[in-house]
Amino acid sequence: MFRAPRFDAENEKVTNAQFEKVVLNGKLIHDHVEVTHPTGHIWRDKEKPTGPLLLQADHGPVAFRNVRLRPLPAAR
Repeated sequence: MFRAPRFDAENEKVTNAQFEKVVLNGKLIHDHVEVTHPTGHIWRDKEKPTGPLLLQADHGPVAFRNVRLRPLPAAR
């Protein structure tokens, strides 16, 4: 589960992005990890409240399956 950064009416970031929960092969690998800026090759790009899901797979043979994407409820 990933929560995108939040922005105010003036488009200023008020909350960093967060990996709320990441499970790989049945094991929890990230639990409430704050992300202060974009990762991977797009770290120079400006953050947005919504956008595409990008999966990095350039370090050898990789296959993705059972990737689920749905909006999370609004943060409190």
